[in-house]
Amino acid sequence: MVLDPTADEITVREVLAKFDTDFASFALAVENGEFALWVGSGISRKAPSLGDLIERAFDYVRERAVEPATEAVYMPALEEALGLAEVNPPDVKEFYESPLADWPQGKAIIDRLWTKYSRVLDIRIAGTDPDFILWEAIDIRQAFAQPASPAAEHLCIAILILEGAVQAIASANWDGFIETAVEQLSSGVPGVLQVVVDPDQLRGPAGRARLLKFHGCIVHASREPLVFRRFLTGSYTQIMDWPETAAFAAMRNAVVGLATTQKTLVLGLSIQDNNLQTLFTRAKEVHAWPWPCAPAAPAHIFCEESIKQGQRDVLRLSYGDAYNHDPAAVHAATLLRAWGEKVLIALVLKLLTDKLIRLMELSLGALGKGQISGVLAPRLKAFRDDVADLAIPGVDAHDRTTFTNQAIAYWSRMLSLFRSGALPQKPDAYEALSNSTPSLIAADPNAQAMGLGRLGILLSLLQYGREEGHWELRLPASNDLTSGAMIARAARPDGIARPLFLVKSATDAIALKSNGAFANDDAIIVHADDTWHRMVDEGASPRRVRSAPGRTGRVGETHVSLGDLITRYSDGAALQQEFVARMML
Repeated sequence: MVLDPTADEITVREVLAKFDTDFASFALAVENGEFALWVGSGISRKAPSLGDLIERAFDYVRERAVEPATEAVYMPALEEALGLAEVNPPDVKEFYESPLADWPQGKAIIDRLWTKYSRVLDIRIAGTDPDFILWEAIDIRQAFAQPASPAAEHLCIAILILEGAVQAIASANWDGFIETAVEQLSSGVPGVLQVVVDPDQLRGPAGRARLLKFHGCIVHASREPLVFRRFLTGSYTQIMDWPETAAFAAMRNAVVGLATTQKTLVLGLSIQDNNLQTLFTRAKEVHAWPWPCAPAAPAHIFCEESIKQGQRDVLRLSYGDAYNHDPAAVHAATLLRAWGEKVLIALVLKLLTDKLIRLMELSLGALGKGQISGVLAPRLKAFRDDVADLAIPGVDAHDRTTFTNQAIAYWSRMLSLFRSGALPQKPDAYEALSNSTPSLIAADPNAQAMGLGRLGILLSLLQYGREEGHWELRLPASNDLTSGAMIARAARPDGIARPLFLVKSATDAIALKSNGAFANDDAIIVHADDTWHRMVDEGASPRRVRSAPGRTGRVGETHVSLGDLITRYSDGAALQQEFVARMML
C-alpha cells in the first residue's frame, strides 16, 4: 500500500497533481476568485519568534521583580507567569537573578507558555495600561522594527492578487509582509491593496484586493500609535471581548461578510481562538454553506498535516448536522495535506498555465484552428510541471523563497521581452499576464490583443522540442539583454548554446536589434506574428542570415515566424514538426 506524502514530504509537483484530480474544483475556484485567503503566523516564519517574545516579556518582569524598588509591583506578575508555565515559584526562586535562558527549566517554561501566549499577554502590572506586557515589556515595535524580506508565501499571494485571482484576505498577523510583497511586485503602484486595520479604512478607495487585518497591524501601530495601537489584539481578554466590543463592530461585519460570501482557504492559521470561531458561526446564521457541495468546491480548505481541533470546530459549526453524516468525507475533501508555501507556489503555476491555455484557445479558435490547442495544452502543462520540479528549498535555506524570487525574475524577463522588446524596468517587480481571471479572459480584449495566446503556443512548441530530444532549454546566461529570454541548445555533441528571444511582433524584434540584443550574431528570434516573414525576401530566407561557420565560427541569426506556421498548418502534430524544422538549431 502506497501512503500519501505528508505535508512535509509532498512536492510542489505533487500538489499540482492534486489540483488536476481530487482538488480540481478547489484549484479552479481559487483561480476564478471564489476563495478568500485566511492567513496566520504559519506563513510568517520570518516574523519575530513567539518564543523569543515570550522570553523578552518574562525577563522584563523577572528583572524588576528582584529589584527592591519594584518588587511589590512585578513579583505577582512573575508568579502568575510561572503559574501559567505550571512551575511552583518556590522551586525556582534560586534562579530569579538569572536570565530565563540560563534556567534548567527555561526551555520547558517557554514551551508551555507558547501555547498560552494570550494569557501571557494578559498579565497585568498595577498602574499601567492593559497592553503593557506587549507594548512595553516585549516592546513589540522594536521587535518588528527591522523586518525580513517577504517569503515565498507572501510573494505568491501578491502574484495571485496582481493576476486577479485573490480579491480578499483576512489576516491574524501583525506583520507587513503581504503589503511589502505587493508593493515590491507592483513597482509601488498605489491602490493595488486596500489595507484595513481601523474600521474607518473600510470607507477608503478600493484596491484590486482588500486585506482585513482583524487583529491589528504593527506597521500602522508603530507609525501612528495614537490611532492604531488599540487595534493590536493578542491577550486573552481582548480575544474574548473582540466579538462584542463596539470598536470592532465594523471589522467584525466585514470579516463575517467575507466568511459568508467567499470560500475560505486557510494558510498557517489554526482558528483555535474563540473570536474566529464566533465569526464562522455568525456567517452560518446569515447564509450557511452546503454539504455535500459537489460539483462546487468545499467552503473550507485547510493546508495542514491534519485537521486541528479549531478547524474541526469550524467544520462542525459551518455544516451543522450534515457534518455528522460522514465526518471522514468532510475531512478528506477539506484537508489539502501540504503546507501553505507549496500550495501557493502550485496555485501560481496552475493559474498562469491555465490563463495561457485559455488565451491559446481563444487565439486559435478565432482562426478556426481550435483543435490545435488540444494538442498543445498538455505540453504547456508538462512545461509547468517541469518548472514545479525546480521549486525546492535553497542550499542554505529551509524554504523556497530563493526559487520564488528567481522564478519571478525570469518570468518577468520573458514576458517583458515578448510584450515590449525590452527588459523589465525594475528587476524585482512582477510582470502580470492579465488581471482577469481565466473565466473572464474571453471578455478581456487587452489580454488577447497583446498576443499572449501566441506566447502559450510558443512555450508549448518549445516544450515539445525539449521532450522529443531536439534541444535543451536553460536559464539566461546573464542579466544582459544579449542573453535573451532563455538559452536553447541542440541536443547533440556539437550543439551551440544560443540566446532565444520570444517576441510579439517584428516591431519588438527591431527594437531589440537596435538596442544590441543580437550583437553576438547567434540569436534565435521566434516571432508570434508573420510580419517579419512577409518583410524579408523569401529568396534570402527569412529564417536565417549567416556567414560560413567554418570561417567565422558564427551561426547567424535565426528568425522563425509562428504566424506563418499557424497559417500553413491546421494539424497540431504537423505544426510541432515544422516548428522543429524551422528552429534549425
